[in-house]
Amino acid sequence: MSARPTSLRLAAYGALGLPLAMAALPIYVHVPKFYADTLGLSLAGVGAILLAARIVDAVQDPFFGWWSDRARARGSSRWAFVAAGAPLLALGMAGLFHPPAAGPGGLSGWLVANLVLVYTAFSLVMVSYQAHGAEITDDVAGRTRVTAWREGFALVGVFLAAALPEALRQSLGEREGFARFALVVAPLVLLAAAITILGS
Repeated sequence: MSARPTSLRLAAYGALGLPLAMAALPIYVHVPKFYADTLGLSLAGVGAILLAARIVDAVQDPFFGWWSDRARARGSSRWAFVAAGAPLLALGMAGLFHPPAAGPGGLSGWLVANLVLVYTAFSLVMVSYQAHGAEITDDVAGRTRVTAWREGFALVGVFLAAALPEALRQSLGEREGFARFALVVAPLVLLAAAITILGS
């Protein structure tokens, strides 16, 4: 641990918080609208799928935490989990908003598969990412700075996730607007993960 991590290191660590927030918000705000209003699935059906995916997520989060801690205790880096999860998260986000031309059954299956992929990848990244933040420094003030940098980037990500899809939707239409948003988030996840892993 470093007692006083530099601002540059903290910025590198916090960078990943931005695309993670951009990936998290659309699941609750944009996915139901996209699959119900744009693609024509029933809102109740989409809600049931989201609930089922969250139940899976609730089960796997503690497992990923245990796995990350066990690997760390054996001398491995938590960044291995971030490096493994980031490409999967990018793939899942792109898939969510690029559904195939299919009927309700096919769309529902596509939504289930991509939601499970996104939730699994997000947990794989987030659990180890936040755990690493607690290990950067053992100084109380330093840990406050670590959290502030991470949450500051996340706040920017929330703003972008709220504003960007709407702007793209108005200029490109519902389906293409959300598709373009996903194509913005996916490379940002990969770029920010690289910055965080290499810089912090």
